[in-house]
This record gives sequence, structure tokens and C-alpha cells, in this order.
Amino acid sequence: MQPWVYIVLVGAVAIVYALRLPARGPSDPAEKQSLKDTEAALELYMADIERENNEMIQLVGSIKQQSQNTKAALQEEIGGLREQVAELQKNMLLLDSRLTAEEKGLLQLTAVVKNNGGKITAEAPPGSAETVTSEPKAKPISSIKLRYPRLFELHEQGKSIDSIAKTAGLQRGEVQLILQLAKQEESV
Repeated sequence: MQPWVYIVLVGAVAIVYALRLPARGPSDPAEKQSLKDTEAALELYMADIERENNEMIQLVGSIKQQSQNTKAALQEEIGGLREQVAELQKNMLLLDSRLTAEEKGLLQLTAVVKNNGGKITAEAPPGSAETVTSEPKAKPISSIKLRYPRLFELHEQGKSIDSIAKTAGLQRGEVQLILQLAKQEESV
């Protein structure tokens, strides 16, 4: 026999068997009521699940909104902090340039004092030919080493300028200036 004949015979047997079976439905009223109760319970359960899903969607939406608001606030704060950092950097550069100019001025002044043999001279305003000359007085009682004893103690211990500045709570340029002034004071 051909294979298609087998398929037709199996299909015919399945149809006859299906027709011979009685309709399966709950014949007992108690079974019908139980089925209705089960369906009602399932509908309530599905309604609860749908309600909880809606609540979850709303909760996720509110969390997302709060996250976006927080992110926006943080970005604003970061922008403000960046502006402050830029302003502080500008101020720092200005102060560094002032400090450098002051250091140069002090070095030039000490060089002029050394070149004049320890005499301090100041020229009179233009149009006047007078020059004021004065002899330097004895070393001031408040020597720079007396004013910054901790700084010089750390320097004598061989600490770096950065370490001294951090410990003394001064700027690096201030420490350098004080050390230079002390050297100049010793040489005078």
C-alpha cells in the first residue's frame, strides 16, 4: 500500500472515534457552579494583576520623572560649580601674577640696595633734583625667622617647599618668598 492510504485510514479512525465520544460537559449543577466560581476568581485575579501593573507603571513613571528632575538639578549645580572653578582659576592666575610681580619687585629692590652698598635711595619726583639718602638701620627686632619659626624649622629638616606649605597652611609662592627673604636678610 501507498503511504497516503495509511494517512487517510488513520484520519478516518480518528473522526469515527471523535464522533462516538459523548460531549464532555459538566452535567452536574455543582460542577457548573464550581466552574463559574473558578472563572469569577480568575477574573478577579486578572483584574488585581492589571490594577497592580497599572500602579507599577505609574510608580516607574514617577521614579523616572524624579530621576530626570534630579539629573537636571545636578547638571545645573555642575554648571554653577564649573563657573566657580573657572572664576577661581582666573583669580588664582591673577594672584600668581601679582605674587610674581611682587617677588620681582622685592628682588630688584634688594639688588638696588646691595648695589648702593647698603644705602637706600629714593629719587624725588620729576622736576626736583633732590635725592634722599639714608643709612640702613640695625637689623629689625622682628626678623623674618622670628616671624615664621615653624617654617624655618621644617626647612632645616629638609622638607620640600610643597610639604612646608601644606604643613604651615601657606601658599607655595609665599613659602618660596619667605625663604628668599630670609636668605637676603642673612646676606645683608
